[in-house]
Amino acid sequence: MAWEIIASIGMQTALFLLGGYAMVLRNDWSTKDLKEDLKSMEGDLKKLAQVITQIAVQDIRIDNLTSLIVNLQHELSDLRRGDGWIERIRNDKG
Repeated sequence: MAWEIIASIGMQTALFLLGGYAMVLRNDWSTKDLKEDLKSMEGDLKKLAQVITQIAVQDIRIDNLTSLIVNLQHELSDLRRGDGWIERIRNDKG
């Protein structure tokens, strides 16, 4: 009878250790998967940062073009009212 109890406790201990080892392996595999996911996310974030930088540059260029157009409209308006100079030399020989 004592041997049966010792054998059953030994079996329970072995099953408990195998279960613990399985949990360690499972955690290791999931950690590796998470590392791979994080690496792919880092790559995606770098690409996103490049896109955001390009959009910011385009926004600055659009703002500069807008201010240039506004300045040209003001100059054209001034010339229509007679403010500013327009010099024209005609060579009419005839």
